[in-house]
Amino acid sequence: KKISALCEAYYIPVSPHDAAGPINVVAGAQVMMTVPNFYKLETSEWDLSKYDHLIDTPLDVSNGSLKLTSRPGLGVEMNRDYLQAHEIELS
Repeated sequence: KKISALCEAYYIPVSPHDAAGPINVVAGAQVMMTVPNFYKLETSEWDLSKYDHLIDTPLDVSNGSLKLTSRPGLGVEMNRDYLQAHEIELS
């Protein structure tokens, strides 16, 4: 947020990267909603529907734009059933 404010003073757009994963994408989008000089949120995936099985509600992406939900918090929850079914035991 501080970097965005510094860039805004010089009319420079900000385009942060996500660290991959649906929670990071949504968290980054939520933060960027507060940044006036936000340009775009870059992600390592070109097809965010790859994340849909990991969360309780699919990401709403249309024409390259992510629509955030009005649900509390980040608006998505991890799909615990999927995660438990694909848990890897470490020894």
